[in-house]
Amino acid sequence: MRKEIILPGLALGGGLAGFGLRRWQWLSAYDAQTQLYLHGAPATFALLALTALLVLAFLALCHGKRRPEGFLDAFFCPSPGFMGLMAASGFCFLGAGLLGLLEWMDQFQLFRISRDAYLSAYPAALLPVLLLTVLLTFGSGAALLLVGRAAYRGQLDRLTSLLSVLPGYTGLCWLFATHLLHGTDPVAMRYGFSLAATILMMLCHYFAAGFFFGRSHPQLLTFCASLGISLGIISLADGPSWFQLALTAAFLLSLLGYGYALLSNNSFPAGERMPSGAEREESSIPNEE
Repeated sequence: MRKEIILPGLALGGGLAGFGLRRWQWLSAYDAQTQLYLHGAPATFALLALTALLVLAFLALCHGKRRPEGFLDAFFCPSPGFMGLMAASGFCFLGAGLLGLLEWMDQFQLFRISRDAYLSAYPAALLPVLLLTVLLTFGSGAALLLVGRAAYRGQLDRLTSLLSVLPGYTGLCWLFATHLLHGTDPVAMRYGFSLAATILMMLCHYFAAGFFFGRSHPQLLTFCASLGISLGIISLADGPSWFQLALTAAFLLSLLGYGYALLSNNSFPAGERMPSGAEREESSIPNEE
């Protein structure tokens, strides 16, 4: 079974189907006047049923044959497609940082113009948390570029190991900012998918960084990556800001890269890993003797 193809395909397909159901829910089941969802709406039941089916499918499929111990043992992937995903993720993080900085400047300007009006709409802690998230986003872009290069070349250095934790910290700050924005909202359905997607994206990068420090959890990483991709795509139907859109895209690309590399290496027996391009060419040359 080609899980490195089936699982990402299921995650993307389930996410796109959920995106359509979420839009249907916003259009048919949400009352803008009361800001509540209509009880018993078929769109809500369909969306929740799809989410439950995806959870069960990922739980059934995210079992590996072996437990890799090191980062390269788990993620070494000399594939141009993998490197493209990680590079695109890194540049999306950098782009998200620029968009987030513009969003923070707009909010700071509003705070300077009318402090009372700002505090009546947003929590006081949002500005520093958002700024910290933006700063970490720039570091996460550099970290993903270095991590992708290390996994592609099979060469690891200490700087890459240290920077690997930055995307997880970015996800943590983003989660805190999301909680500050929606924590007092009594209708969890309005922000539940965004919150769940942020948690899974953060956990995936936390588990990925754990491989650098002897804490490997391949099944948990695969599950968080697969479900995080689906819920991340679904959350885009909520109309996020440009900063949130770019940050979600950056995390989705990195989750696809990590999931593909880990599942590809998991198909090899313990002690072996994916051959590089040069090794594949050598093995294809016929022996003249």
